[in-house]
Amino acid sequence: MLKKLSVVIAFLLVCAFVATTSAQEAQSPTGVKHVVWIGADGFGSHYVKWDELPNLKKMKENGSWTLHMRSVLPSSSAINWHTLMVGAPSEMHGYRNWNSKAPEIEAIYVNERGYFPDMFRVLKDNIPGFTARAVFNWDGIGFCYDQDAVDESAYMKADSVEESDELVLEKGLQMLEEKSTFTFIYFDDPDHIGHSIGWGTPEYQAKMTKIDEYVGKILAKIDEVGMEDVVVYFCSDHGGSDKGHGDARLDHMEAPFIICGKGIKQGEITGAFANFDAPATILALFGVEQPQCWRGKPADVIEKK
Repeated sequence: MLKKLSVVIAFLLVCAFVATTSAQEAQSPTGVKHVVWIGADGFGSHYVKWDELPNLKKMKENGSWTLHMRSVLPSSSAINWHTLMVGAPSEMHGYRNWNSKAPEIEAIYVNERGYFPDMFRVLKDNIPGFTARAVFNWDGIGFCYDQDAVDESAYMKADSVEESDELVLEKGLQMLEEKSTFTFIYFDDPDHIGHSIGWGTPEYQAKMTKIDEYVGKILAKIDEVGMEDVVVYFCSDHGGSDKGHGDARLDHMEAPFIICGKGIKQGEITGAFANFDAPATILALFGVEQPQCWRGKPADVIEKK
């Protein structure tokens, strides 16, 4: 009797696993299982020279892209990285200052954990077995999302921002070996070079080329570890001019968004696209419904079947 009962229980567990897996795969219009997000602070669209960025150019040619993703205002870092994670403008999520670590105005909605819902939390709550990892070298990033929704958050600190960028790369490559559902790798130095030397200077352009080299190493690592059904996207939070940013002008507000991989079509993204549309696009890849309080709209990047 006990033996028969054990067989029945085992059968039911297998059925439940198959049903859960099938439901997860069925809801995704692309079949994507992994997303890798590469972010570079202050990597302005107005300074992109494709021939100096071969790895980003390859992503562009094999996926969807725009150089006209607009930031919210003011075009500063904390506000816009948070916006890139929560699918709504600052009037909704409440981050309004340069170095926001919490909402300066009350968010229009908070979940049961007291947060305006970010995409890590939404994906974790809707995808069985969801795992996520994030590495960054500006501590402000750690205040942009619900860290309880991420399995590992790593803040890399060094004597210089350039050195910490290298630490981010090293840690990011290690994280990719875990084959998490979502991996976020953030580099701070373009913004640092812009503030200290200037946007568009030879030093700034050299840093953009260095970031492109990092992108190439990340793409190679994804292939090396055998991560299948993956989507990779690259974007920034804002641009700049002279030694600053934050103004209502396009060279400060426009940043690149480049996405390629499983189920992503090729071509330039047309129509209006703001940075709060980026997380809406990622949820759409997984077939996850976005929260009512979000205002982003998915970009038309998914291949039609």
